Amino acid sequence: MKKIVALFFLVMFVSNTFGSGFQINEHGARAMGMAGAFTGLANDPSAVYFNPAGIVQLRGTHFSIGSTFIMPSSQITGPTPLTTESKLKSAVFTPINFYFTQEITPDLFVGFGVNNPWGLGTTWEDDWVGKYMAVETEIRTFNFSPVIAYKLTNELSAAVGFNVFYSDVIIARNIEVIVPTGVANPPIAKINDAKIRMEGDKLGYGFNAALFFQATKCLSMGLSFKSNVKLEYEGTAEVTPGANTPPAVVAQLPKGAITAPLNTPMVVQFGLAHKFFNSCNENFLTLAADFQYNGWSSYDKLEITFSEFLVAGQPYVSTSTRDYKNSWIARLGAEYMASEMFTVRGGLLYDTNPVSDEKVDPTLPDADRLGINLGLSYQITDNLSVDFAYLYLMFMERTVTTSKERVYPNQYHASLYPNDPVYLNGTFKSSAHLIGLNFNYGL
Repeated sequence: MKKIVALFFLVMFVSNTFGSGFQINEHGARAMGMAGAFTGLANDPSAVYFNPAGIVQLRGTHFSIGSTFIMPSSQITGPTPLTTESKLKSAVFTPINFYFTQEITPDLFVGFGVNNPWGLGTTWEDDWVGKYMAVETEIRTFNFSPVIAYKLTNELSAAVGFNVFYSDVIIARNIEVIVPTGVANPPIAKINDAKIRMEGDKLGYGFNAALFFQATKCLSMGLSFKSNVKLEYEGTAEVTPGANTPPAVVAQLPKGAITAPLNTPMVVQFGLAHKFFNSCNENFLTLAADFQYNGWSSYDKLEITFSEFLVAGQPYVSTSTRDYKNSWIARLGAEYMASEMFTVRGGLLYDTNPVSDEKVDPTLPDADRLGINLGLSYQITDNLSVDFAYLYLMFMERTVTTSKERVYPNQYHASLYPNDPVYLNGTFKSSAHLIGLNFNYGL
């Protein structure tokens, strides 16, 4: 059940493609249509995730279920001075979301949510230039979150919740197997590649807390906090050697039981929303803004212990400095009630990345990104509605000249490195199309 490649799993887990730090921030089509500027509004069931204190606005019983279809693309040109272009294979990822809220008393509300706050992956060609860094990477994380919210006053409500994370992962890459030639020049000789494939799963736990304040009839604001999650992965690394790989060389590859700690970042969000009313005293326009802070400095190193692979009688420990920096996301969104049946939305977001040039790698190439969002709702019946959203993410082109990520890592035989190792310097270009769909039902 617990198989994982700790060797590269943590690097992938905190790499990034659709939200800083490998986050998925699209957890409801209505919020997505407003660029995620929903912390200060929080008036549909997805508030269970964005700001659970806001569920006090949902009288009765409410359900929402949906998914986001994510279609990424990425290209790496390099490593410098080569101009080789390597492209991701086409893929579609489908993180899901489900929310339920229930009014217990006029002041007490409960909710439950399921979504995928971390995930996605990459698949490169088997023989691409970075095959020793990554070939296939995929992770799914399911978050199960019960919450409770209480109206402290007519204007102020508070909420707390518990998060249970279940994650599984698949990672595959090549291993450059080399042996000494016994001569001075060249000092090493490459033989058939070995392949490593890792599959695993793990549970983790955290909590969340939130406030919602209805300052005036028009103005509301919200604050939410999601704790970090400490994980201690356990599993095994499995290696398939090439046909002509000497057994003595295979024996030098760390494998077997592995442990690897990971401390995911805390997330803090603050939002404002202002509603405008027409002469009939009905809300017809809402403007919202959000700021999100991601505490990625908690990820300072990658450390894997191979408990069954001994060096000088001690378990082999592989340590790599990561030193990620904290990141932030700014969002602006708008919602316009065009008629009793249709509501349209739009928004912009700017998302900074936590990865320095030295640490960018192909598990999921990272860069600051700009998002353009559009959305639409249709009221099918008095109780049933559907939300649709589209997001185009434009990653800033990133040229790396100071990489410390080796294209030919061969970390098991560090003493055999050539004098001039090749690093992942080059140009990174990425983008993504995201489509969100949710069905909502209220009683």
